[in-house]
Amino acid sequence: MLDSSNDTVAILYDIENAPIEMLQYTIDKAQRYQPCRMIIVSDWEAHPEQKRWDRLMQYPDFTFRQISRTFYGKNSLDSALYDCAQILYQEGVRKYFIITTDSDFVRIAESLNAEDPSYIIGVGTKQASEDLRNAYNEFFVYPPERKSGKDNTAKNHENQNTEETSMAKKKSTEDKNVKNGQKTIAEKAGKVQEQKKRTAKVVKKKNAPENKSEEITIKEPQKSELKSKKKPPQKSGGSADLLMNGFLAVRLPKTLRTSLEKKMLEEEVSLDELVTYLLMRGLSAK
Repeated sequence: MLDSSNDTVAILYDIENAPIEMLQYTIDKAQRYQPCRMIIVSDWEAHPEQKRWDRLMQYPDFTFRQISRTFYGKNSLDSALYDCAQILYQEGVRKYFIITTDSDFVRIAESLNAEDPSYIIGVGTKQASEDLRNAYNEFFVYPPERKSGKDNTAKNHENQNTEETSMAKKKSTEDKNVKNGQKTIAEKAGKVQEQKKRTAKVVKKKNAPENKSEEITIKEPQKSELKSKKKPPQKSGGSADLLMNGFLAVRLPKTLRTSLEKKMLEEEVSLDELVTYLLMRGLSAK
């Protein structure tokens, strides 16, 4: 395993086939081994339009080395990185990161183990061949693969338990709401039945014939009424005395009293005035 030390660690970057995000990922991995010295090798001048290279070059304790191509065309970058790797190897560098998915870099990995073995970590996509992976001591897939197996199984069980708990709570709430709804309906039905019974009793009592006659006192609206207010009439023992004092007591059937009250409301007069008028009209007719 690559340990932290004051040794030099070289990063060989296939700038033509690997995005800058893969380089950033590799730098983050390499920083775990500091305070070792870092040398990042690639053809930076081949892509001057990529301003992001400039920001990367501002990293402290990192050296960015520009390679020189002896020719241009297919595999020209591979050949230039191979030559640079040989120079680093002769300088005593034995720890490397190689960023590529190109199987042609197997030759570079083999050359770095020609005499004294080197510790090589490869970084590439999941399309990297088995030959390329086997040429390294370690290989990291970019982008990093998500964890699977037990972690996902435990997470699935946890999600399933949470879902089942939520469903149970929802069902319990629905059952409670149904019971409350049924109770409310029963209470309303009971109130309706009770109201119907009360209404039936009132109607029955109203429609029932009543044999009792009511006694009304008709007061004669004359001067004697005013005198009676000032001086209440003395008590007397018979109807003749009441008639002499302007009072007339008559027992009326309920139906007749109802008719008089209705007529009183229509004419907007008092009961005394209505009865007096009817008596006078009856006497005049005779």
